[in-house]
Amino acid sequence: MDITEKKEQRKDSGEIKRQIQRYLRWWPLFVISVLLGLTLAWIYLRYATPQYMSKASLYVKSDNGKQGGMTGLQEFQNMTLPSGIMSNEVDNELSVIKSKPLLYNVVKALKLEIRLINEGNVKEAELYENSPIEGEINGLKNPRSFSSATYSIEPAGTGFVLKTDKKQYPGTFGKPLALDFGSVTLTRRPGIKFDGPLKLVITNPKVVADQLEASISVVIPQKKSSIMELSRVGINPLRSEDILNELIRQYNGDAIKDKNAEAVATARFIDERLDLITKELGGIESRKENFKAANKIADLQAQAELSMQNASENTKKLMDIGTQLEMVDSVLRIANSSSNDQLLPTNVGMPSGLDGVIEEYNQLVLTRNRTLRQATPSNPAVQQFNRDISSMRNLIRDNLRKSRMSLQVARGQIQNQINQSGVAISKFPQQERVFRDIERQQNLKEALFLYLLQKREETSIALSVNTPKAKVVNPAYTLAAPVAPKTNTVYLLAALIALVVPAAFLYTKFALDTYIHSRRDIRQLLPDIPVVGEIPHADDGEGALVKQNDFTSFAESFRIMLTNMKFVLRKPEQGKAPVIMISSSVKGEGKTTVAVNTALTLAQNRKVLLIGADIRNPQFKRFMNLSPVGLTDFLASDDISADGYIEQSALNPKLDVIPSGSIAPNPTELLANPKFGDVVEGFKYRYDYIVIDTAPMLMVSDTFNLLEYMDLMLYVMRAEHTERDMLEFADQIRRENAPGRFAVILNDVKNLHLSYGNKYGYGYYTEGPKKKKWFSF
Repeated sequence: MDITEKKEQRKDSGEIKRQIQRYLRWWPLFVISVLLGLTLAWIYLRYATPQYMSKASLYVKSDNGKQGGMTGLQEFQNMTLPSGIMSNEVDNELSVIKSKPLLYNVVKALKLEIRLINEGNVKEAELYENSPIEGEINGLKNPRSFSSATYSIEPAGTGFVLKTDKKQYPGTFGKPLALDFGSVTLTRRPGIKFDGPLKLVITNPKVVADQLEASISVVIPQKKSSIMELSRVGINPLRSEDILNELIRQYNGDAIKDKNAEAVATARFIDERLDLITKELGGIESRKENFKAANKIADLQAQAELSMQNASENTKKLMDIGTQLEMVDSVLRIANSSSNDQLLPTNVGMPSGLDGVIEEYNQLVLTRNRTLRQATPSNPAVQQFNRDISSMRNLIRDNLRKSRMSLQVARGQIQNQINQSGVAISKFPQQERVFRDIERQQNLKEALFLYLLQKREETSIALSVNTPKAKVVNPAYTLAAPVAPKTNTVYLLAALIALVVPAAFLYTKFALDTYIHSRRDIRQLLPDIPVVGEIPHADDGEGALVKQNDFTSFAESFRIMLTNMKFVLRKPEQGKAPVIMISSSVKGEGKTTVAVNTALTLAQNRKVLLIGADIRNPQFKRFMNLSPVGLTDFLASDDISADGYIEQSALNPKLDVIPSGSIAPNPTELLANPKFGDVVEGFKYRYDYIVIDTAPMLMVSDTFNLLEYMDLMLYVMRAEHTERDMLEFADQIRRENAPGRFAVILNDVKNLHLSYGNKYGYGYYTEGPKKKKWFSF
């Protein structure tokens, strides 16, 4: 860290310290402000109405948990709606329990829209449990425009009288009373005394509901918890507890209403669906009946099996008939041959008893053949056999032809039956598909019908069970200690405000302050201008003069000023006295006081001449008794020497004074007279120092005529009086009119601390009494 940075740090630290000291100067103001703030806090606590916090807690049952007897309905809802739609999170209940309709019902249930207030000397007390009267609003003429109305209520016989500044409304307890805004009914509460006037406030229930919404707090203590905590802060604990308990009742009642309304709507929906499904089920059964009648079906499965069995049997019969027909055709071919010696086959399954006839025929043939072995063909016996064989052969052929025809007819019939069975079997798949579709619809409708019947019973059970949605964990209770006002907090806040208010006032005062207060202010704005002295505040009169052998801090400040002035004062020619001109920007900065005391300090051991060149507003008379004839008279006369106008000061024998003289109408012209310069030049050889008190340079131009005669200009500025803007004017004079011959004196500095530890006292006013500010100490 280099030297420059260290200097900057020391400078910043010093500036902070100076700012702190700047505020500490006003410590009495802070003390008074704190005492006043604590006093006001005590008064507030003395008359403030304590407020208490009432709490209640609820366990909110989740609908997903199927609480409250709604199991069947919940299953029905879960079946019909997508998953998650029916979820009811506890977070959503925070808004539900503070909804305006619920709070409005609380207001109406507790009759909070009408309040009675007992007016005291200092504060009012609202009557609740001790209220002799309660009431409610029957109706409002214009609910949107009405907010509240205040009346004075007094007993009048068996009734009452409501009074305002302009009207009176006599009424009877328990009967409606028409007022300007609407109608109200007031009832008398037995057992509570009512013998004097009370204040009656009637408020729109919606407004009261809005107030309750703002005063009630609902929170979830833990994340993902099913517990809700309700709290309310109020001046009447019983009223707050009643409000919270009634809010819980209204919340549960509203939830039961919603649940019942939901169940009723569900039951209505189930009944409608049952009616519709009953009709649809009847139509399906009619369709099934018509299908069976049209297709002549009793039992589709049994009939299909029977048709398959018949088809199999007919096929077997057809094969048997075919076999018999083949045998008949074979035997018929043999029987149709011309040979009578050929035997016919037997036991081949001939129909109609032909096997016996053929057997008989074959016996005849065999007998004839045996006979032929013993007789000739012409034998009458053989011929008789031939005739019998031919006759029987013809009979067999006729029977075979008839049997073939019968078998052919039977075969055709069986074939028709087989064809019919095939057609029936081919229809069975389509009939089965249609029949199964009808049965599927019937089964579906029957299942839904039975399900709806079950759900209707469950819904009926749910309607009969009124389980509350929220279980009361803790009924409303009130904390023992009031939550407001808190004594320590009020006192602490009052003390902080009491400190902040004067600090803010001082900050604003300092921020808006445009005056010069110390040497530091001058150096910050004009570092090139030397400040040779700071004159402390002094009392009026003799306290503002430096006396001989004076060791006060006021006199010491002038000695320090003269010591510093030697480093700035331009050395005149040998044997000539230096001319010190004292001026200022405006009137009231104490230049005459500084001029007189500078001359008195120099006159302690030197011969000094004090010239009053402020001929417009001479002020020497405040310090010395001088002749009214002086500088103006000399400049206006034909006198060459000014010795006749010099007076010895009574304050110090080494101090001579030339008074300002008579008030002249042309001061600028008089001071421009060369005689003034000649006089000053002559006096330089007779005195050790010449001090000239001049007019303010910003107001008049008189002093500019004297600048050529001076060796040093002491420019007086007054602390807390001279504006900072005057520094620019002073710098302009230094640069343009007195380069190298200009120094500043800061006058009337309060609370000035010297390096050796002395502290100057409090001050004076050189140009008349200075108006004392209200915050001065």
